[in-house]
Amino acid sequence: MEESLDDLRQQIDAVDDEIVEALRRRMELSASVGAAKADNGGDVYAPSREAQVIARVQKASDGHIPEAALAAIYSQILAASRGLQKTIRVAYLGPEHTFSHQAARDLFLDGASYLPTRSITEIFGLTDSRDADYGVVPIENSTAGTVGESLDAFVEMRSLIVAETTLAITHSLLSNHDLPEIKVIYSHPQALAQCQEWLTQNLGWADRVELGSTAAAATRAAREEAAAAVGVAAVAEDHGLNVVRDNIQDFSDNETRFLILGHTANPATGNDRTAIVFAVTDRVGSLHDALGTLRQHGVNLSNLQTRPARGRAEAKAGDYVFFAEIAGHEDDDDMALAIQNLRGQCTLVKVLGSWPAAGARFLRPGS
Repeated sequence: MEESLDDLRQQIDAVDDEIVEALRRRMELSASVGAAKADNGGDVYAPSREAQVIARVQKASDGHIPEAALAAIYSQILAASRGLQKTIRVAYLGPEHTFSHQAARDLFLDGASYLPTRSITEIFGLTDSRDADYGVVPIENSTAGTVGESLDAFVEMRSLIVAETTLAITHSLLSNHDLPEIKVIYSHPQALAQCQEWLTQNLGWADRVELGSTAAAATRAAREEAAAAVGVAAVAEDHGLNVVRDNIQDFSDNETRFLILGHTANPATGNDRTAIVFAVTDRVGSLHDALGTLRQHGVNLSNLQTRPARGRAEAKAGDYVFFAEIAGHEDDDDMALAIQNLRGQCTLVKVLGSWPAAGARFLRPGS
């Protein structure tokens, strides 16, 4: 005899009660962990430990729950647990409702105090001075490429890269006017670049004006006639704007990757990523030799960016500084030996940090 729908729902309710009770017990244990961390000076946010927890529960599953779903569920549980231990301070590129703000909140939820900044450089400053426990900085967009201001700031950073997170980017056209009435469009340069085809086809006559953030763009669009902004739909209500069109980004798989700055190095997890900056001597073949050193030690270089060194303390090292991401942990034998040998060839080698590699899906060398 088949069970009735009511019977099945009652069983689900009973299981939900068990889940809530188990979560209550887990949160009590998390609070005790927080007290132990406070006694020994440990950080609330431990990316390597969280990666191990998620990997363990995925391995424990019998396959009925997709791995991605388990990762999403436990990411939320872990974030909630952090909030019980301590309210941490997180710096992000403000104001509220920017994609950086959304990425920060997705990672730290309500267990954090959020510090908006006026520039990416200010995020580094707050984290380096420990006025922020963590900083969330954009590093790369899957369609618009790398963020130069972030790469430049890594050279003199005193903090560490401790984690990464990826945010799906969806843009909306925000205005109090219909399309034919719009004469100017405000947004952040990255947002305009990610929607340029749609804007050309649907608002080709309108001027495009770059501002420091999508939230600032919404402010301008709200107070000007015949104006619109490109930004997140959530910002529309706060500024008295309407969502004229949703999902106007040119590519549906548009994502931005963010790196998390902190102060405590991660232990190796077996699936890690390391970032370094280095500068080579001013001679023919010096970069080729440096990359050859990494290759000789079996180190997999996944991303390499070139930035001008002029105007920074390391300018004496050469005209350019290279930002590289490498598969593995800085304490791995091959990695440690490669970095040691690299120091003998380069005028500057700085390890920026190692962190669990989950989520790095769209790195492209030289992108």
